[in-house]
Amino acid sequence: MSSTKKNKNLLDLYLSEVFKNFVALKDDDVKKSQEVFKSVFEQVRVAMGKQCKYFECYSSQVMYGGSVYDGIKVSRLDEFDMDIVIRLPINYDEGENGITIENELPGFVKLKITKAFDNLVKQSNWENRHVVTHTWRDNESYLRQDKFRSWIQGLVQKAMNEFNGQVTVNGVTYSLKYTASGPAYTLNVASLPNTEDEPFKLDVDLVPVIKFTHPRWPKGYRQPNAVTAKDWLVVPKPNKDITDGQLQNRCWRLSFQDFEKELMKGCQNLKTTIRLVKKLRDVLKLKAIASYYIKTLFMWKIERDSKQYWATKLSTTFAVMVEMLYEAIRDKNIPYFWNEHHNLIAGLKNTLQAEYCDKLKKVLDGIESNELDKVLVGLLTVNELKEFKTFACYQIQPTISMSNMKINDASSTSTDEERIKMLEVQIEVMSKKVEELNEKVNMLIMASPLIKLKL
Repeated sequence: MSSTKKNKNLLDLYLSEVFKNFVALKDDDVKKSQEVFKSVFEQVRVAMGKQCKYFECYSSQVMYGGSVYDGIKVSRLDEFDMDIVIRLPINYDEGENGITIENELPGFVKLKITKAFDNLVKQSNWENRHVVTHTWRDNESYLRQDKFRSWIQGLVQKAMNEFNGQVTVNGVTYSLKYTASGPAYTLNVASLPNTEDEPFKLDVDLVPVIKFTHPRWPKGYRQPNAVTAKDWLVVPKPNKDITDGQLQNRCWRLSFQDFEKELMKGCQNLKTTIRLVKKLRDVLKLKAIASYYIKTLFMWKIERDSKQYWATKLSTTFAVMVEMLYEAIRDKNIPYFWNEHHNLIAGLKNTLQAEYCDKLKKVLDGIESNELDKVLVGLLTVNELKEFKTFACYQIQPTISMSNMKINDASSTSTDEERIKMLEVQIEVMSKKVEELNEKVNMLIMASPLIKLKL
């Protein structure tokens, strides 16, 4: 077998071990986080219902969202995204008796509701249930996302007063706080100080949304080829590119998460690859590259090469997607999957663009030259790398190993930070081997009288 082929096989082994030990969620973490999440969310939702008849009546459906929903969460299950579907008590058809959907900038729409909301005033339960909708529209009958968010925020605040900063799950008491950020209201659950159990932390993002069902579809957006997915959402997230306050308040962000999840089904190595790329993003500190941008690159790859492509070896899919990310940042272009006229990273700063490209290029060079330690530097933190060096798989040294890298060569492409990182790991591993040898020698000395006499 050629050295190149050996190193490709070794890269597969390394990636599998990195995924298993540093990326995949641990079963115990998942079980506890899910138990706490479900209990806390239900307690808060019931408390919110007590504050408002409309919420109690029209918020019966909830949907998972984000990386947990897609099955691409990395390392720890320490956060959940929960979409609370708020139903409007009207017909959702097009026109003045329903809801008119108007396009704004790509990725956002405006919702206009005229007669349908006007007629709510005539209903007998207007005062005790529907009156909260009165402030949701502006003077031209557009539904305002800021007013919608303010209503939900008020309910969360009132509900939180019932808990006095604490919540109990399965007999264990946790601290409970909340913060507001964008369209979400985040419940912060954490173990109490001085607890005897292992420290626990969980953030639950509550996102209010309005749900539409296919074949109702915004004009100009990619038509889905879906089998089971039906629902799409509008989210009260402000469009920061709009400076006009009135227009910004009218714009709702589109979300096609059900259709995206269905698109990613049946792709063998896709979720493992995307989680490895997200791990790489985190270790390299590419903070301006959101998880959704990475997910979008993968959706484009599915679109261009079919789902069967993902049966390819992990080393290949990883290398290809890292290169796709590099090229996207180099060209400052990740088209929105549902409307390619919208570039998700058009606003990326030039300084960050250059920095990110430099970091990703080093990883790609490591893959190309079979210098697998360079790849590991991009995937693992210092402590994780130290641990990885003790694994049995690392004892199968690559053709170009750490010992062969020109660490002190001024022409090396590694940065000082990378060289120091690798040296620290190498020293740590060598120290452990020396300790192991010393222990073996001491055991032999203690066990053999002959050796003692000679000494």
